[in-house]
Amino acid sequence: MSEARTNPLSTLELETKVESEFVAPLTAVRGSLELLRDIPDLSEEDRQRFLDTALRGCARLEQAIKELADAVYAAGHKVKEESSGVAPDAYKRYAARIKTLHDSQIIEIDFSAFQFSSSQIVNDFYDIVEDMIEASGHKWYFLVNYSNCSIWPEAWVAFAHRGKKVNVNYSLGTVRYSEPKPGEELSEEAGSFDPDLFPSRQLALSKLEEMKAATDG
Repeated sequence: MSEARTNPLSTLELETKVESEFVAPLTAVRGSLELLRDIPDLSEEDRQRFLDTALRGCARLEQAIKELADAVYAAGHKVKEESSGVAPDAYKRYAARIKTLHDSQIIEIDFSAFQFSSSQIVNDFYDIVEDMIEASGHKWYFLVNYSNCSIWPEAWVAFAHRGKKVNVNYSLGTVRYSEPKPGEELSEEAGSFDPDLFPSRQLALSKLEEMKAATDG
């Protein structure tokens, strides 16, 4: 199942893969466990042998399930890509900037060194963000990297509108940050100070953890 394919498997190939990657290891696991259950006076050597067989079968099943899950995710991702209306190359670039940190219930959006030069780019990017959120079925905390991001005047209205929509509909809390360039310091005198814009990812994450703790409390 790990081989990259562009054509669907034939019926025979599919049956062979199911047999070798799911049925065979499952049969080995079940058979070994039934022997361990039904023959309590097995020698220690035989018990260890059947346990090892069961564990090897579990490992094969884990790998097969992982590869199946990856294939299903890739197929679903491709369907979204093809039906989104966003050009395929743009879809890949934008989607690569969106990460879901499931354990922390955080979506991290990377706008760093990105140029929003038109409302179309804004809408394409946010369409992908919203598709990913809606597919998850729940709200998220957002961590947004604005380092060296530029938003042209003709894109501002769309950017403000789509950003507000995401926050209202999907956000449990949003924190933004912009890391200074090497040798550059954020300073109020320089006009770059923003009390809502943290100077590092770590500080932004700490603020999100505070928000989550306050909500949980």
